[in-house]
Amino acid sequence: MDGLTLQYLIIAVIFIIALVFMIKRFLPSKNKGGSCSKGCNCPVDKVKTK
Repeated sequence: MDGLTLQYLIIAVIFIIALVFMIKRFLPSKNKGGSCSKGCNCPVDKVKTK
């Protein structure tokens, strides 16, 4: 393998890792229970409303 091919391979691997991280970060998980939208992951039934 020449140097340019190796560079493209490393860039592709970094791009795929970043893409997987972004998908996991922004798509909601199916196994999480209900929680409030504040991001504290507390159960919905324990959230006090004003």
